[in-house]
Amino acid sequence: MATEFDPRTTHPADLRPLLETDRQTLVAFLRREPEDNIYLLSRIAMDGVVNEEATAHGRFYGHFQDEELRGVIFFGHRKGVVLSGDGDRFFRACAELALGTESDWIILVGPRPAADEFLSHYRWRGRPMHLNRVQEFHVLRRENLPEITSALRPADLADLDDVVEMSEQMLLEDFQLPAGSLSRDGIRESMRHKILDQRTWLLEDDGEVVFKVDVSAQYAGGSQIEGVFTRPHRRGEGFARAGVAAVSRELLHASDFVSLHVDRNNTPARRAYGAAGFRPHSQFRLVLLKVTA
Repeated sequence: MATEFDPRTTHPADLRPLLETDRQTLVAFLRREPEDNIYLLSRIAMDGVVNEEATAHGRFYGHFQDEELRGVIFFGHRKGVVLSGDGDRFFRACAELALGTESDWIILVGPRPAADEFLSHYRWRGRPMHLNRVQEFHVLRRENLPEITSALRPADLADLDDVVEMSEQMLLEDFQLPAGSLSRDGIRESMRHKILDQRTWLLEDDGEVVFKVDVSAQYAGGSQIEGVFTRPHRRGEGFARAGVAAVSRELLHASDFVSLHVDRNNTPARRAYGAAGFRPHSQFRLVLLKVTA
């Protein structure tokens, strides 16, 4: 009896799918640069190396030379790509995979050197880009956390409408997308899960939710935040500085550091994060492919 063919079982010769038996090797490789690899380390901590049932997970591929792991690329179920490693063979193989059986990806976020090398092989044959920019990657450690107090609280389901509205507006602004181009239902489902997992935090002022932030990655070594948004008519009042510092204080109870990345041209946001104790660590690249109807 014939079995259904799974195209994901095919891959360039210089890459192979990583399995749960590769976990120790994979984690040791990623821990060489734990700050830059926080997202991948968090994914492994939460869902292991292989977990097709977890909607936030995906597929790891590894590049080996002389039996040593030299590079890793991750294709997420939510169409994101993250990679870490070096070597021309690794980047060529990643590009071939991203052009072939894993070609449905939409967004790439990762350390700039690796992302740039990958794009040098992908861009001439791949889909056109809607957005391609450099992000400043910042890290906060306990010794740099300022004495800032705020009434930050975890969001609950009663806040879902506010959270969805703010999340949609943040994505439209950050990714320079036209109004109506995002799935409100998709955002609502994503934020509902984040609220239930207590990964979304809010600040209120005079009865109005004015600020939100999401925890995007967390494991024993570190955490990462994203989705930082202040309502436009309340910007410049210090809510981002206070909110980011407050959520970082919570995360640093169990993590060695908190990280985030921000558009290097977003001066107000960079100023707020600096005031909250974040320090520049490296550069990332963010690429968003054009999506055709």
